[in-house]
Amino acid sequence: MKPNPLTLSFVATLVLSTLPVGAQSYSVSYTSGGNWNTVYAQGFSTFLGASPDPGLTTGATVDLTGFQFFKSGNSDSAANIQLAIFNTMYPNLTGLTTGSSALVGLSANTIASTAPFNTGDAMTFNFNNLALSYGSDYSAYFVNVGTDGSITPVLVSALTANYSLESDNNYHPVPNYGTDSQFQYTTGNFISGGFLSAFSYAGDANFNAMLTVPTPEPGTWALMGLGLGTLLGAKRIRK
Repeated sequence: MKPNPLTLSFVATLVLSTLPVGAQSYSVSYTSGGNWNTVYAQGFSTFLGASPDPGLTTGATVDLTGFQFFKSGNSDSAANIQLAIFNTMYPNLTGLTTGSSALVGLSANTIASTAPFNTGDAMTFNFNNLALSYGSDYSAYFVNVGTDGSITPVLVSALTANYSLESDNNYHPVPNYGTDSQFQYTTGNFISGGFLSAFSYAGDANFNAMLTVPTPEPGTWALMGLGLGTLLGAKRIRK
């Protein structure tokens, strides 16, 4: 069967239009809180509140390049702080190590102390394109990492959600990242029985997670080009 020139032209246009022009960047964040606190962690999603919307399907790979918390006016005693990303908001914090199955990765940098930061300053932790799954939930914990690979959560000064008295006569975070019952998206400053205790009604710490959509490796584009060349070559031979 002779290839249709219009079909070949369409395929060529499609391939060329999908050539990478640089990784697509987006972020998920919550920055509405003004309360001074010290906290251990924050839960987040790779898609909830994504801006701009990367238009991905669930399960697609995205890379975490940076994660920011924002300094509050409270002082803390934490030193040599790294950020650990876990695949759950509530990993077992007893006996935690770099070999724990819940650990996804550690920040590439360490913050010696939060003392030099002013209230409201971003405390930025960098990641070497840590692969995450689009549509999945994760948590970011302030930690100390020992030379033996032990991981210890530490309390760090950070801004958290404002709370407002609502119609049920309870104080709720306003606004909230997620809903009041989504405790996979929350912060906490207390550990009980080896697990984090969440803020009431899933209140949050201010945070900003910076992500990119990875582009295919050069070999992938070479294979696509080879396939296109084969189609065009077949057209010439059959002529």
